Amino acid sequence: MDYAIHIGGVAAGKSEYEFEVKGELFREFGNTQVLDADIVVKAVLEKGSGWMNLVCAGSGTVVVECDRCLEELELPIAFESNLAIRPAKLGEEPEVSDEFIVVDPSEAEVDIKQFIYDTICVNIPLKRVHRQGDCNPQMEERLKKLRAEDGKGQEDSDTYSPFSALKDLLGGENHRDN
Repeated sequence: MDYAIHIGGVAAGKSEYEFEVKGELFREFGNTQVLDADIVVKAVLEKGSGWMNLVCAGSGTVVVECDRCLEELELPIAFESNLAIRPAKLGEEPEVSDEFIVVDPSEAEVDIKQFIYDTICVNIPLKRVHRQGDCNPQMEERLKKLRAEDGKGQEDSDTYSPFSALKDLLGGENHRDN
């Protein structure tokens, strides 16, 4: 899919674009964590004298693997992100960062595929689990048995933290080296 924003010859003011993001984008970048996606990204390019600002707002869903039961999990996603675009000055090299793009003044368009991909990835929740009771029941049962064998049967899988063992190393006290 084409993720190009036309900047050459665009009059001052606002121009609107819309992009559909599917699972192919993530596979193209080698991302195996996102199994599928259905996201609509609306981009508004505002052009002034010597500057441009791109505001991208997206909403939809991504399909990932549940961290608890390993089944597919559909997560809602919504985001808004800004990107400044400006022409390079004489002798300045084109440059891309998280917040801006410096483009060659002769460029007619800017590809924002990487920007859209990065923005979506940053907005996917770190905790990827089904709501309580929606996980695969066979996997839930297996996890309960494993926790019981490990002596962790009383710990709730939603509140258990592997860092709780660090408290034991410190003798249950808070120590601070100054």
